[in-house]
Amino acid sequence: MHKNLKNIFLGFFSQAIILMLGLFVPRIILTHYNSDINGLTSTITQIFSYMALLEAGIGQATTNALYPFVNKDTYEKDKVSEIMSISRHYYRKITVIYAVVVLAMSLVLPIVLKTNVSYFTVFGVILFEGMTQVVSFWSIQNWTMLLNVDGRNYVKSNIELVNKILCYIIKIVLALKGVNIAFVQFGFFVVSLLKYTLYRRYMTTYYSWVDFKRKNNDNLELKDRNSYIITEIAWTVFSSTDMIILSVFCSTKLASVYSVYNMIFIAMTNLLDAVYNGVRFNLGQAYHDNLEKYKITHDLFNSVFMGTMTSLICVAYMLTIPFIRIYTKGVNDINYINQALPIMFCSIQLLSWSKYMAGNLMGLSGYAKKLSYISIVEAAINLTASIILVQKFGIVGVLIATVLAQPIKSLYCNWVSDYQIMKRNGKRTVSILGVNFLCFGIVVLLSLRISIDISSFGVFIIWGMVLSLISFSAVMTINMIINRDFLKLFVGIVKKGFNKKVSTR
Repeated sequence: MHKNLKNIFLGFFSQAIILMLGLFVPRIILTHYNSDINGLTSTITQIFSYMALLEAGIGQATTNALYPFVNKDTYEKDKVSEIMSISRHYYRKITVIYAVVVLAMSLVLPIVLKTNVSYFTVFGVILFEGMTQVVSFWSIQNWTMLLNVDGRNYVKSNIELVNKILCYIIKIVLALKGVNIAFVQFGFFVVSLLKYTLYRRYMTTYYSWVDFKRKNNDNLELKDRNSYIITEIAWTVFSSTDMIILSVFCSTKLASVYSVYNMIFIAMTNLLDAVYNGVRFNLGQAYHDNLEKYKITHDLFNSVFMGTMTSLICVAYMLTIPFIRIYTKGVNDINYINQALPIMFCSIQLLSWSKYMAGNLMGLSGYAKKLSYISIVEAAINLTASIILVQKFGIVGVLIATVLAQPIKSLYCNWVSDYQIMKRNGKRTVSILGVNFLCFGIVVLLSLRISIDISSFGVFIIWGMVLSLISFSAVMTINMIINRDFLKLFVGIVKKGFNKKVSTR
């Protein structure tokens, strides 16, 4: 429980600060450079943020391999060292490939992207963004897997917070001075070297017993490593399609419009991810402990995280357009107001979270190969539909493609997790997911009768607080009615807090 609380608090706190800075910085880029530069940097950042997922195949395989040997504060140090040694070997092999891809992209993308920014500026931005990830792949990612499994995600949160604050300070100072954007990216690369130093110091202090030269005496392998890599490649294609296609087929200015809307929903996802990643190790430990115990944990996670995301997107749907109007005030080189975008982005987030728990369970239980197949189907549908629809519908077209591609994987993953892995019917899952989709649908209908007039950030914050209180209260209450285990957990926490308060009087 102590680790859970630290992970949740520090993860959420660090992401909240990063969120505030992340909303502030693009505004500076828009006003001190232009939409072309903002669209360019956003596109490149998205490309590399999802290219970073290529390592997650190794990361997920490492995580699943470690769970049986890092459980309930006990370690089988020889096995852990063997797994970490194998994991580092794979990470460093893929880093070499990644570095080659970075160089190739640095040379080619400046020609492919439709932008007015000079070739050498685009080259520099891509190169230094990629080299930052190279440092991470080579030396950091392997360590974070052990921290996650051991319930120490709060360490990662703290280091990432320091890293992000320094990056944003560099970006703000240099942007205000009008420095070439390529030099701004070089500053990020320098900061990544500091991040490596912080991780190394912590790991050598608390995990000095990990022997990376440990030989594999039992032919130990990272199970389903190749399947995870295929899954992550498919997810990379699926996730990075929209902005890249807009930059190639339309313009980086239009990609800037996409990035401003996407920024809102990425911020929400990152906040929720920070909490989820802080407690996800409970799922792995519960599965390896007892399947019946896992079923309860699985449903609790589904209710809590689907309910939370539903609450967030209900508020976001009402406030996105008012926020965009205030945020892009004074930026006139392209129109940022599009009434169709909020419902599309909200639907994407809801569909994405509907397959989180099921996808995680498929990985834990050895169904990674099946997961990779359906991920390829999802990516293929999204890519094909995006290229077709962008020609006529622009931003709305690529978003429609993303919405259309997701239900197939969501239905398949939840069917496998319920019927094949947990050996039960899917009524509980359908009720949990269904009620959250219904809540969002009701909000969409209600919004047709409600008009919100917001003229300043102060008024926006007040509306946000009021709507959030209403949304969370209503949605979470409905989720507790549907899932009685969630209700029992909530009542237990309240009683424990009340009894503790009484005993201290």
